[in-house]
Amino acid sequence: MASSDTDDDLLITGTLLAGAIVNEHCRKRVKTRKRSVWTREWIAQREKHGAYHNLLQELHATDQASYRNFLRMDEESFTFLLNRVSPLIARQDTVMRRAVKPEERLAVTLRYLATGKLP
Repeated sequence: MASSDTDDDLLITGTLLAGAIVNEHCRKRVKTRKRSVWTREWIAQREKHGAYHNLLQELHATDQASYRNFLRMDEESFTFLLNRVSPLIARQDTVMRRAVKPEERLAVTLRYLATGKLP
């Protein structure tokens, strides 16, 4: 009887040891890839170089006809539509990056729908 208990203890100990080895091996194999950049540099500079922040603002200030042609609607219609869809398309800023403003999202969408091309 004593040898049976010893054999059972050895079997249990061996099984636990084998399980621990397999678990450690699996943990070492799974490596998570860390992101080095959450937003590309050229995308982060859209407020400085982007079509909405430069071209559209310039058209709005100087050439209303070109503004209307660019978005296929006047400023009044754009503002009305923006007020209607803003709660649906607004996003929150995160620790990683700032969200695209609803005005910019709507302008890009309208431009795409008007031409089939991005600005």
